[in-house]
Amino acid sequence: MTPRLNLYTASPDIFKAWFAYSQKVAECGLEKPLLELVKIRASQINGCANCLNMHTSDARKAGESEQRIHLLAAWREAPCYTDRERAALDWTEHMTQIATSRAPDAVHAALAAQFTPAEQVQLTLAINVINGWNRLAIFDEQRSGLLRIAYRMLGSLADAEDIVQDAFLRWRGVDHAQIAVPAAFLRRIVTRLCLDHLKSARVQRESYIGPWLPEPVVEEDWGEDVTLPLLLALERLSPLERAAFLIHDVFGESFEEVALILNRDEAACRQLASRARAHVRDARPRFPLARSQGKAIATAFFEASQKGDLTQLGDLLAQDVQFHSDGGGKRPSVARILHGATEFLRAQMALARLRRAPSELMRFATI
Repeated sequence: MTPRLNLYTASPDIFKAWFAYSQKVAECGLEKPLLELVKIRASQINGCANCLNMHTSDARKAGESEQRIHLLAAWREAPCYTDRERAALDWTEHMTQIATSRAPDAVHAALAAQFTPAEQVQLTLAINVINGWNRLAIFDEQRSGLLRIAYRMLGSLADAEDIVQDAFLRWRGVDHAQIAVPAAFLRRIVTRLCLDHLKSARVQRESYIGPWLPEPVVEEDWGEDVTLPLLLALERLSPLERAAFLIHDVFGESFEEVALILNRDEAACRQLASRARAHVRDARPRFPLARSQGKAIATAFFEASQKGDLTQLGDLLAQDVQFHSDGGGKRPSVARILHGATEFLRAQMALARLRRAPSELMRFATI
C-alpha cells in the first residue's frame, strides 16, 4: 500500500534542509571512523536495525575492524578503543539518553580533555543527526503495519493516516533508550489513539444521515483479510472489543500485551476478544462468493445503471439481498438499508430516472 502521507515528501523544503544539515555535519572534519562508531552506538541504543545495517557497512568501508564493531555495545570493558573514542562514545550515550542521563559534568570534562570546543559542537550535532535519523527510520519501518492497525480500527484510511502521523509526533518526543520493543510501543500508541478517536467518532455518527460504511481500500497488497465485510463486522463491536480482537486474533499479540494496551486485566481482555470473535463469526457471509460471480454482479449493476434495464441484475440477486449506500455527505444516497431484491430494484429504477448523466466505470476492484 502506498501511504497518502510520506514523511520524506510531505514537506520537501524541510527535508531538503534536513538533508543539507546532515551532510554538513558529516563533513565537519571529525574522523570518519569515529563518526561511524558514534552512529552505530546511538543506533544500538535506539534499536534502529536499518541504521545499524547501514553504518556498520560504512564503518567497514572506512577500515574499521570486525572486532571493534562487535565489541561496541560493551566498549567500556573492551581495551581496543582509544581515550578519544571512549570520550566520544560516553558522550554519545548520555546525549542519546539525555532525558535520564542529563550529561553530567564528569562526562563533559572527559570529552573536553579529548576534543576542542569546536569539535565538541561538531560531535554533539553529529549525535543529534543520527538520533533524528534513527527516529525516522524506526517509525518508517513500522508505518505500513501501524496504518493497517489504524485502518481496521477506524474504517477510514484518511483517519488512519492522521492517527499514524500523530503517533509519529509522539514517538519523536519519547526517550527511545527506555523502550525495549519499539514496534510494540508504537502499536500501543496507535491503538490508544484509535480508541480515543472512536469515542468521538461514534458521537458524530449518531447524527450521520443514512448508513455509515467503512472507506474501501482497493490496493492489491492489503491482502484478503482487509475486506469490507470484515470492516462492517468490526463496526458492530465496541471499541474495546474491536481492539482486543484485532491485536490478539489478527496481529497475534499475547493477551498480556493486549492488557497493557487496553489498561485492563488479562481475563477481561480474553472476554472482550471472545465476544468480538462471536460477533464476527455471526456476521460472516453464509455462502462464499466466487470472484467471477462477484464480477458478474458488478458488471450487471454497472450496465443497469447505464441502460436502465434491471432484468439481468435481478436474475443474479438473492431474494434477501441487502443494499447499503453511503455518499459520505458528498453524493446522494439511500438514507436506509434496503432489504430484498424487489425493494432494491425499485429504488434503482427511481435513481436511473433521476440520473442526469450516464455512470462511468473506472475499474473493477474487490473490497
